[in-house]
Amino acid sequence: MQSDRKITRHHLRARDADAASAFYGDLLGMRDFGAEAGARLFGYDPAQCLLALHPGATQPYEPIANDFYWKIGITLANLDAAVRYLRDRGHPVRDPVQFRDIGYMTHLSDPDGLSIELLQHGFEGREKPAPDGHPIGAQATIAHITLRVSDIDKAQRYLADHLDMRLMSVQPVAPYGFCLYFYTWSDDTLPNPDLDAVENREWLWSRPYALVELQHLTDPTVRIRMRRDASRPDFMGLSYAQGAEAVFLSVDDLERLT
Repeated sequence: MQSDRKITRHHLRARDADAASAFYGDLLGMRDFGAEAGARLFGYDPAQCLLALHPGATQPYEPIANDFYWKIGITLANLDAAVRYLRDRGHPVRDPVQFRDIGYMTHLSDPDGLSIELLQHGFEGREKPAPDGHPIGAQATIAHITLRVSDIDKAQRYLADHLDMRLMSVQPVAPYGFCLYFYTWSDDTLPNPDLDAVENREWLWSRPYALVELQHLTDPTVRIRMRRDASRPDFMGLSYAQGAEAVFLSVDDLERLT
């Protein structure tokens, strides 16, 4: 990661800080980095993207398939070890699957019902030994902020032209009606310069920095839902560092993606 810009915060509105602390800290192994502008910060490495949990939600989260915000993506070396640990602790988690030529993954929800994806660096059968320490925290990175869009040209103009982000990978999933696009600020050399190349994907899941993942819904009749209910848990925006300056992009700013 050689650019002077990087994603530093993934902002969410939460209901119960204590429940969130037990989930993200104890269960997922994130460190508690204290308070910042009224939010609780959790994460795996202070040099990487941190999760900023803001108070204020009072109602339950009710997701639908065309919400602008989809999920947190956490990447890790050994998914099966993480799933065994979660189940041993009594937390429900789906059976991991190799989803096409995208990755070996599973999904779970936080106490507010917000979605989290656990994605292994390597495809199924290519796990690496989990390091000593917390079964998830010792091997994980907050890697993806996943947003849905319907106008990919508009979204790409905003990320590439306005924010100077670089497109790192394109991953078509035509049978499911979407295509994935991964953006960040990085000068890293791709294993294969072809952005559609499957061989780039495991490499990308191993990067120690966060990316914006766009899920482009290809059905032209779909309309993305932007939430405006401050009483419910939801995505509030992201922050990035530009040199010594911190820049916050709110949901209102990011609506330009849609």
